[in-house]
Amino acid sequence: MMGVVSRGPVYYDLFEEFADLAKTGMCPIGVPDERGHKDGWGLACFLNGSLKIHVRDAGCAADALKYYGAAWKIAKLNLERAPGNTMIVLGHLRRAGGEGTVQEKFAHPFVEERTGRTWAFQHNGSLVGNTGIPDKIDSQVIFGLILDGLPGSAHRDVAEAVRSAREVAIAKYGGFTSLNLMLSDGEALHIYRDFRTNAGYYTIYIDTFGEMIVAASEPILAMKADPIPKGILHTIHRDLSIERTTIA
Repeated sequence: MMGVVSRGPVYYDLFEEFADLAKTGMCPIGVPDERGHKDGWGLACFLNGSLKIHVRDAGCAADALKYYGAAWKIAKLNLERAPGNTMIVLGHLRRAGGEGTVQEKFAHPFVEERTGRTWAFQHNGSLVGNTGIPDKIDSQVIFGLILDGLPGSAHRDVAEAVRSAREVAIAKYGGFTSLNLMLSDGEALHIYRDFRTNAGYYTIYIDTFGEMIVAASEPILAMKADPIPKGILHTIHRDLSIERTTIA
């Protein structure tokens, strides 16, 4: 996963480096093939709070002209915006839990409107128990739980919704491997890291590069190699200030 909040350019090079993780990125310990996230990809871009681009597909981003075309469109938005405008970008490279879900409709980030706001969501991990919902993967179920629990769009509202979704995941679905997630309505980027297993795999890093803050599951752009703590919601606002709340 990758998330960006920028008051300056979001360069095309960032998307190239991120796409490389589709082939070289870490995978959970013990899986048959140890590296790669080649089953799907997606990009979403907000400009000044408005969703401008949302593209996703099955397959490997590193081999997809559609991915690079979407990345170029996002990079070009830099030329069209006035000084002081803000971009929030989400990117996801997917490793499917089963072959039957290698489909475009299951590629992150997912987008949904609630109470007049457009939310984009991406996640890494799974629920332990069967959800009993055949047309949704676990990440979509978790997204729904968060949206259902949102009393508003402020940091404290998202913290309340994530805490509620976490409790339901444990009580109703037997827990989770990871609740690593990124959520945005274009006004802020909310980042949460939580896991029950494979701590060395379920990581999220955050670093600042001038007018841009980048969050990623693995360090890119020579990010600091210190993952954010488990159980703390980080919210990066459009002015690049950060709020934090302990969830678990």
